[in-house]
Amino acid sequence: MTTPYTDDDLRTEAARQYAEVLRAPDRLEVGDEMRDQPVPSQNGSVRWGQLSCDDFHDARNEVHELLDSAVDMSAWSVNLGARHLKTTTELAWGRGGDAWDLAVQIAHRPGLSTELRDALTTAIRGAVNLVLDNRELNDTHLLHDSSKETAR
Repeated sequence: MTTPYTDDDLRTEAARQYAEVLRAPDRLEVGDEMRDQPVPSQNGSVRWGQLSCDDFHDARNEVHELLDSAVDMSAWSVNLGARHLKTTTELAWGRGGDAWDLAVQIAHRPGLSTELRDALTTAIRGAVNLVLDNRELNDTHLLHDSSKETAR
């Protein structure tokens, strides 16, 4: 059975709710807050609250799980904002898709030229790839020894 929403829809909604919690921590209730929001992949034609009861409750529970598993980067984020830095890009390595094992986030002052931002991203990607290549790690084995990997 297919659902009327995607994994990206769930992540977008979780991120929206996370941002709302930072703005108004007393207001957010997972589920109630998302009822009137559009499902992103439905191009604004469907709201979460218009889904069947089962689909809505499943989506609400999955969003709640995403919020529960979100890494607390609040101090890092506040420090970036206090220094008026903006995020530039994500660099990610891992098993492909959303199965990241390593990610690097770049932050910069507003007004950084596109050329410099691209040069920094390329240099960081090259440096990480060099280290991985020197250790003969590829995307399917990055940072993992599957025989020693612990359950979460």
